[in-house]
Amino acid sequence: MSLTLAVFAITMPFLRTQTRALGAAAGRLDADQIARYALRAIDADLRQAAADEGQPLLVLAGPMAIAFNANLLASDTSDANARDIDLSAPPTLTESWRLSDAAVLPRTARVYPTQDYDAADGSISRNETISYFLHPDTISGRSDLFVLYRRVNARDSVPLVRAVHVPADSAFFSYERPVGGVLTRLVATRLPLYWDSTAIDSIRSVGIRSAGYFRERLTGNETIRTVYWTTALPNAPARAGVPCGNAPDSPDWLNVDVETNSAPYRVELEWGASDDDAGGEEDVEHYVLQWRESGASNPWTSIATVPATGAGDYTWHQALPRVSGSREWGVRAVDCGGVGSPRETSGLVSLP
Repeated sequence: MSLTLAVFAITMPFLRTQTRALGAAAGRLDADQIARYALRAIDADLRQAAADEGQPLLVLAGPMAIAFNANLLASDTSDANARDIDLSAPPTLTESWRLSDAAVLPRTARVYPTQDYDAADGSISRNETISYFLHPDTISGRSDLFVLYRRVNARDSVPLVRAVHVPADSAFFSYERPVGGVLTRLVATRLPLYWDSTAIDSIRSVGIRSAGYFRERLTGNETIRTVYWTTALPNAPARAGVPCGNAPDSPDWLNVDVETNSAPYRVELEWGASDDDAGGEEDVEHYVLQWRESGASNPWTSIATVPATGAGDYTWHQALPRVSGSREWGVRAVDCGGVGSPRETSGLVSLP
């Protein structure tokens, strides 16, 4: 009996350690599976995003919800572009969302669609509207855990996975558009974007931050596994020729401050964003800064390009080692179609 007790005394700590290790490994695996399942479900559908002429590719681009058109399901074999076929599927699952069934988009107050969309041959478009969105997981009792849902057109939402972790200072979706030939993330303050915004047509990829949460019942240990992924929209460039609307409004104001307490001295330019930057048509891509010597007959020279980020105010510095006399600065907002706004000018500024 003494020998048996001694053996148990030696082996029990080892067994407890192994049990804890197995529990931790299972927690990591469960959390990782939650994150990857959510990501793969969205990625598989989003890659199929497509639109007929006049139909939006992206319907909603928000931090916690996305909606897009895609031909994923057909009810007969005549639709060669559909990904899957279900002969018993109703039209509300295989055709475009009809105006007669318009409803509010998830996590918004906007009603979609505002018109019916047809294919090139005049028939009803085969592109359904797929919505993915996150709703708070009320069962968990935590404010940072969500349930991922999927919805087709105005059909009932279907829960896909629970325990999706999204911190308060983060977002599940992010979006990138080309700025100066480089894909640049849209700032969160510009979201959400909707189908009737010209800015949504410039989105070329969708970022997904998927995190799974697992809590061990016995120990209370918590595990969070995060996976980052970017899904390109292969059909988005086909809509690059969509007009970007009217010419953007000019920047609200422009101030020029000459700083002479350093060598070389520098000039600080500050200007207010165009009304079409973070609002209005939301299609401003960048600002062009210009200057010219005193005299209305002198030509303007472009000196810099500053990407639009949705900020309210912008600042840029210019070093001036040898320039003197009087100069005038100007700034113009340029939209996604390359159309510039009227120039906002500073008036003549005397240089030392």
